[in-house]
Amino acid sequence: MSVSHSTIQARRIEPEPTPPRPVGEPEANTDSSLDEAPAAYQAPLPTALAPDAPAMRIANLSPAACRAQVAKLGLPVKRDRRPTPGVATALRFTGPLSGVTFLTAGWKSPFGVMDCRLVLAFAEMAKVLTRYDITEVHCGTIYRRNSKLASRKLSQHAHGLAADIVAFKLADGRLLNVERDFAGELGAPVCGPDSSLSDLREQALILRNLLCDLAREGVFHYMLTPNYDQAHHDHVHLDIKRDARRTVIR
Repeated sequence: MSVSHSTIQARRIEPEPTPPRPVGEPEANTDSSLDEAPAAYQAPLPTALAPDAPAMRIANLSPAACRAQVAKLGLPVKRDRRPTPGVATALRFTGPLSGVTFLTAGWKSPFGVMDCRLVLAFAEMAKVLTRYDITEVHCGTIYRRNSKLASRKLSQHAHGLAADIVAFKLADGRLLNVERDFAGELGAPVCGPDSSLSDLREQALILRNLLCDLAREGVFHYMLTPNYDQAHHDHVHLDIKRDARRTVIR
């Protein structure tokens, strides 16, 4: 049976109406040629520390004031009363901070000794780590008696105010290993708009975002990474220093 064209009505397809955009909501950007948004580690860092930044509050505490603060917070530490020249109040961890375990050298080794003020800095650090689901911090040396800088001045390690961090462990069991996952380049910026990663694996991105967050919040005064020099290829140096006014991350 044939059907004449006059008996068929062509059906016109009407486009779906575009719903109105809510008041105040910006129009969606459909330009695929624009670059992707920068990563969190590429956000600018403050040029100076706020007066209430953790490093500013902690570094200048007297030994008595620091001990009082540690006691008030109920931090899990024990006094090490053996000779530790250069350390104002020598403490060691006996438990986790905010659910984060700091793995340090054992009791027989002097490398796990911390000044009271570094304990408070670690307590502030733990608050940032929990946002990243970090459960463990693997520390290298902390106290190194007579440790010196290139200028021959004593380093903060000599006062129990510096720690070398080699890895962070995530709640899912993955390890953020500094030597493997930092993905940097000697002399390059660690954070800020000009920084970049040489490896885009997720562990590298998490590690870099974490370190830049610590810098942004002023938890420490000096943060030296594998970008700084070859001596730091496998760890990040973190310290606080009396009378310092800014965070330096290199």
